[in-house]
Amino acid sequence: MTSTRVTLTDVATAAGVSVSTASRALTGRGDLKPRTRNLVLRTASELGYDAGETTKGRPTTLDLRLIELVLGSFDDAWTDAIVAGARQGAFEHGFDLVLTLERDDPADDWPARVARRRPSGVILGIIRPTTRQLEELALARIPIVLLDPQSDPQGRVASIGTTDWQGGYDAGTLLAATAVERFAVVCGTPAFRFGRAREEGFRAAIADHRGDVLVSRVDSTWSAADVTPELRRVLTESDTPIGVFACNDEMALSVYRTAKAVRRRIPQDVSVVGYNDEPRATLVDPALTSVRQPLEAMAARAVQVVSELRVAGQERFDRIELPTRLIVRGSTLPPRSAE
Repeated sequence: MTSTRVTLTDVATAAGVSVSTASRALTGRGDLKPRTRNLVLRTASELGYDAGETTKGRPTTLDLRLIELVLGSFDDAWTDAIVAGARQGAFEHGFDLVLTLERDDPADDWPARVARRRPSGVILGIIRPTTRQLEELALARIPIVLLDPQSDPQGRVASIGTTDWQGGYDAGTLLAATAVERFAVVCGTPAFRFGRAREEGFRAAIADHRGDVLVSRVDSTWSAADVTPELRRVLTESDTPIGVFACNDEMALSVYRTAKAVRRRIPQDVSVVGYNDEPRATLVDPALTSVRQPLEAMAARAVQVVSELRVAGQERFDRIELPTRLIVRGSTLPPRSAE
C-alpha cells in the first residue's frame, strides 16, 4: 500500500482509536497517554501514512475567533432556536459565528469549505457526517461537536442532546393517567436515534402504568407530516378515547388535522402530546401539550464544549444530555383523579 492511499481512518482503525485521537497523536496536540500516542505513531509508520499531501496548502493554525454551525436547513423553528443559542454562546465565549449550509450537491462538500476557513471548531446540527467528512475536519485539527446527532457516535465524537427517552416516558405517564383507553405513537422515518429513544420511553411508561395495553404505531415523515390513511384508521378503529404521542410537533399537528377530518374532538376523543414545544404549539386550538427541548441551551453548551476541546483533547467523549420538560396544555385530558 502506497503512502498516498493510506488515510487517517486507516491508521485509526488499525490502532483501535478514534479518528480524532489519531489526528491528535500524529500532530502532537492534546493530552494523550504516551502509550496511545506511541501506538498511533508506530501504526502510521508501519502503514506508510503521510499527511503531507492532505494538509498541503492549508494554514497550520486555527482561527481563534470563528465557530461554524453546520445545518441542513435554516427555515424552521428548530434551527431558529439552535442559531439563537449558538449566537449567544459564541458571544459569551468571544467567538464569531459562521452559518454553513449542508447542500445536496456532492461536488460542493461542506467539510472542504470549513477546512479552508479554519475555524476554531465546528458544531454539526442534526446531520449525519460520514467517516470521510469527519476525517477531513480531524486532519485540519478542527474540534467537532455533534448537536442532537441522528445516530449514536459511540464516544468517538463529542455530542450534545436531550433526555429523549425520559421525554417520551413523561409523555406516556401523562397520557396513562387520563381516561383514554387506547394509545398510539407517531414515529418519524427514517428512524433516527432520538426518535427511537422517544418511542421506547413512551412505551415503557404505558407498560409501567397501564400494564399490557396495546400501543399502535404510525409511521410519518419528520417534516411536512400529512394526514395518512394509517393515522385515520388508528383514530377511527374504535369509539373509545385514544392517547397519541407524536415524536415531534409537526407530527402532532398532523394528528390535529386528522382528528378534524374524521370528526374526532381534541382532547375528549383524542389526547395529543407532541415533542419540541415549538412556538406554534400555543397557536393551535386547543394549545398543544408538548415535551420541551432546551434547544438554545443545547447550542450554547455546544459552543462551550468547542472552547474546551481547543484547550485539551480527549480520547473518548461522554454524551452530554440536557433535561426535557413536559409542558401541559389543553390537548390532553386531565388525570382521572382530578376529574
